[in-house]
Amino acid sequence: METTFTYEKFAVDGILTLLDPLYILALLFSALLLIAVLRFAVNPKIMLFVSAFTILLMGQIHIIGGILADELNLGSSSKNFYFLIAIVIVQLGVVIISFKKSKKN
Repeated sequence: METTFTYEKFAVDGILTLLDPLYILALLFSALLLIAVLRFAVNPKIMLFVSAFTILLMGQIHIIGGILADELNLGSSSKNFYFLIAIVIVQLGVVIISFKKSKKN
């Protein structure tokens, strides 16, 4: 039985794709934050807060996406997990680089 949704990109081939733009946006935000940390002197405590907030927010979105997929009898996209891992790695890099740069100054 094929379920139809109002928004056509809600699910593709039985896989929930509604949250994909959020993961892409968060990864782009993380990359821009990493570039900013590499180019400019930033307060490492602020970067720690922003990174922790981003990781917690995306972790919560990942959990909600799993619940949503389960309730709608859809599969969860495995690429979102890899996006989450990439976001965590980049954000940890942001924190490490910002603290190392602050120790040098």
